[in-house]
Amino acid sequence: MAYPNSRLFSLSCLLFFTLSLLHHPTVSFAQTLFVFGDGNYDAGNKQFLSENRVDADFPPYGITVGEATGRWSDGHILPDYLAGFMRIPKISPILNSSEDFSHGASFAVADATVLASSLETMTLSQQVVKFTRSKNKWTDEALSEAIYLTYIGSDDYLNYTKNNPNPSDDQKQDFVDQVITSIEAAIKAVHEAGGRKFAFQSLAPLGCLPVVRQEKGNEKECAKLPSEMAALHNKNLLNLMEKLAGDLESFHYSFYDFYSSIQKRALEPRTYTFVTGTAACCGTGFLNGTGCAANNVCPDRRDYVFFDGKHLTQEANFQVAHLMWNADPLVTGPNNLCELLVFPLDTAASRTKENKIQIICGQVRKAGSFMI
Repeated sequence: MAYPNSRLFSLSCLLFFTLSLLHHPTVSFAQTLFVFGDGNYDAGNKQFLSENRVDADFPPYGITVGEATGRWSDGHILPDYLAGFMRIPKISPILNSSEDFSHGASFAVADATVLASSLETMTLSQQVVKFTRSKNKWTDEALSEAIYLTYIGSDDYLNYTKNNPNPSDDQKQDFVDQVITSIEAAIKAVHEAGGRKFAFQSLAPLGCLPVVRQEKGNEKECAKLPSEMAALHNKNLLNLMEKLAGDLESFHYSFYDFYSSIQKRALEPRTYTFVTGTAACCGTGFLNGTGCAANNVCPDRRDYVFFDGKHLTQEANFQVAHLMWNADPLVTGPNNLCELLVFPLDTAASRTKENKIQIICGQVRKAGSFMI
């Protein structure tokens, strides 16, 4: 069972943050969040693209919050927590036209890839096209101060390794180059549309996903090739961020080492308040890797890192959201999301805001450092 102290620490983080804001009300925070990616970030777009049943629209998805909302978890997902830290409402799926988009929109959709996708999802480039066609919903100021949050690529590499079980080093690099080139084009398109603050979450060690371990028939070890591809992707993606910071005007970024966070929780779950980082909470098979349904869900989701074979529990999303928000540069750099949020577009104001960043983010980091 998860330790209750993790909840106490989270409340302390939010309390420190709120008190700091009261002492420094003049700090300018972004009030807009745009989300791109796959099922880890999908807030409900999948149902508008699929003619078939979308599992995330039905229990046990959403069981911890009392209803299924199209999110691929038992409850809240990472963008929900980040929106809360930003003091804005949860970000709505762009394909639900009846929603309020005053604080941004989610373009993420389950099964999305960077390269070719099926008809019932959107590639990253298609998500960006949807964003550029919708950008008139927001002012130029909102677009320039907004956070652009992205997590995508898992399905590209899972599909590649399934179809290419023994690639050479050159073949691995060639495929990663294709993915990174497409991501670069997407970033530049968002930047041209007014985006300046980009937050990227590195890929997880894909060989540690319950669905992959179960498929490989190995409970004790993570599958080597999928994790190798993810690590190579992450290295190249970080290199791209560093390059674009020099090439593009006012390009600022935050890069969260999600790979290490999940690897640690998969290997040493009890250190991070979980019971298991190997099996999923919901599903069938010896690791519950597939077929999540209401009749095969675990009694205590807080014990698990993974809710189904590919997606995190609310508890795991809560932890990684805090790390992305306020961890030190060894985990999230060169700026964490809290720092990126108030990062000055006008460099002349940087010293004043830097002092406020240290006060606002620093105490929260101390409270939440146990989760690194």
